[in-house]
Amino acid sequence: MPKITEVDDVIAIRELEFRANDGTVEKAILKVGRPFEDKEGLSWCCPYELSTKSRKKVFGMHGIDPLQALDLTMKTLRTEVEYWERTQKGKFFFLDEEGAEV
Repeated sequence: MPKITEVDDVIAIRELEFRANDGTVEKAILKVGRPFEDKEGLSWCCPYELSTKSRKKVFGMHGIDPLQALDLTMKTLRTEVEYWERTQKGKFFFLDEEGAEV
């Protein structure tokens, strides 16, 4: 499986704010890339990125076809957002309302 270091072919993007409990506010970007077939042809990978100025997570979810890879990515992003909020002690906001709505 390839190591994902960036999201090249972006098919979806969302701009958010991350508001830390200490009052710090950072612009956050969620990107989802176009699924691609791995080199061996055994699975499909859908890359994603969640980033702020101070932190960045880039990863990819694998599935048996592009749809499954995309579906697993969307489900994983919900968990990533929750984990980020818990570990970074803050909340994401979209359109000035709490929640990333992934």
